[in-house]
Amino acid sequence: MRATTQQKNEGRPGGRAWAGLVLAVLGVSGTSTYMKLAGTDPLVTTFWRLALSTLLLLPLQMWRRGNTLAGNRPVPKCNTVTETGPPEPFCSRRGVVVSRSVTLLQQLHLSPVTMLAGALLAVHFALWVTSLSMTSVLSSLVFVTMSPLFVAVLDLVLFREHTSPLLWVAVGVVTAGGVFIGLRSGTGANLGNLLALGGALAASLYLIVGRRASREMDPLSYNVGAFGWAAVLTGIACVVAGKPLLPLSGTSFLWLAVTAILGQTVGHGLINASLKSFQSQFVALMLLWEPILGSLLAFLVLGDRPGPAELVGGAVILAGLALGIISSRRSGAAGPASAEGQPL
Repeated sequence: MRATTQQKNEGRPGGRAWAGLVLAVLGVSGTSTYMKLAGTDPLVTTFWRLALSTLLLLPLQMWRRGNTLAGNRPVPKCNTVTETGPPEPFCSRRGVVVSRSVTLLQQLHLSPVTMLAGALLAVHFALWVTSLSMTSVLSSLVFVTMSPLFVAVLDLVLFREHTSPLLWVAVGVVTAGGVFIGLRSGTGANLGNLLALGGALAASLYLIVGRRASREMDPLSYNVGAFGWAAVLTGIACVVAGKPLLPLSGTSFLWLAVTAILGQTVGHGLINASLKSFQSQFVALMLLWEPILGSLLAFLVLGDRPGPAELVGGAVILAGLALGIISSRRSGAAGPASAEGQPL
């Protein structure tokens, strides 16, 4: 009996995995409110959110590897002028800078996978923050968190991952709730809603890439690489768009730091870690808590009161989430996906 019970429980996420996923949802849910409190341009906020998060994780990554900013190998000691000939390549000041820069790039754990994930994350934020200026915050949140539909379809087409039929019903229910909120919002900003929907597609691809990467590298290395590269790309976008990154007021920097710590380091960091224990479509399904909790926080902090349509749509989404959790417990769909699901 014990062996049978252990076999049934094998592959199911434990309490720590569930706690991490819940903290991830709570972390990302307040991002819109933090951005409004910062009072900075959304693209600038995105850069600092990613950059500060990378700076927070980088020392931990370096400590784990037992390295320093200069790397394991000491800086060469030599004179710039020698009797035997020109100095060695890394003995000059410029050479030392290049050497340390290469070591720092190694610490960022940049690879094709993390660079692809970072690019998708940058596109996700770029589309989403742009939509915030063209449609309502609630409509933008609802459409950008409609990633379960994209994730489920892409998992089925690209990786042939097992998908519970009941989970598909849950995805349909929560998607219907999101569409109801969006259509009843009364903004009429179709372009902004489409941009947010494009952000959802980018987020879905980001989740799928993270799912595959979690089988080959640890979450910390993946987060440092993806966040760092996304920060580089959004920084370039700010320069091209003429958005100054500095100066910042003390209040703005405080809320940007909160955004980086709670929204990015805790939120997205734990999302990536949860992909080791949960299917990607289930993680995306749980992230549909974001518009509900985000609206509640905006009401408590900013006085942004949701309307009847938001309340009805939120109830539909909650019902779909409950259905998804029940389906995952019955069929084990919340467990890690099979390793047989390789790309076509």
